[in-house]
Parts: sequence; C-alpha cells; structure tokens
Amino acid sequence: MKLLSFIQDAMPLRLKEVHMVKQPFIFNMVWAIFKPFIREKLKSRIFFHGSKMSTLHKHMDPSHLPADYGGVLPKIDYSGKDWMAGVEDYVEFIKMLNSFGLRKKSA
Repeated sequence: MKLLSFIQDAMPLRLKEVHMVKQPFIFNMVWAIFKPFIREKLKSRIFFHGSKMSTLHKHMDPSHLPADYGGVLPKIDYSGKDWMAGVEDYVEFIKMLNSFGLRKKSA
C-alpha cells in the first residue's frame, strides 16, 4: 500500500504507461487485491501482456526491445544475481538515503 500511495501521490514523475510482461499466475491474485485501491487514471495506463508480445508491440516498436520480448535488440544476458553485485557497491549510499525523513519521537 505504501508503494501504491507513493506511485499515485508522491512520485516525482508521471507514469504514462506501465507494461507487465511474462507475469506469473500468482500476480493475477495480487492484482485482484490491489486493483480496488488504484485510481482509474493509473488503472487505465497499466497493460498486461503475459507472453503475447504482439500486444506489447502495439505500444512499443520491436526495434526498441530485446529478443526476450520479441524485439530485435540482443537477448538479455543478466539475472538478479548480476544485479546484486551492483547494489552491494552502493549499500552505504542507500543507508544514507534511508536516514532522511522525520525523526521518531522518543517515548
């Protein structure tokens, strides 16, 4: 709910479209839970494609997509494991960013 609130009310950019591709089956259940809390404007900008890349291509030209999504760019060759090493390089910076905000009152 915090993420949804941030996206709808506080994110300092405007989402024109959100495309979900190759979403797992369980995502449909999660979507059903959150859907009532999403404003119509944002709801109308969210598109679900599953494994049908032809529907994605109606919004994005294949020349801008990797082969994984029916595009002409090289296939994606990294995983979450590859991302973790990059994140670990910025742990201290992330801690610093997380320190901003209101201070909690002492009891």
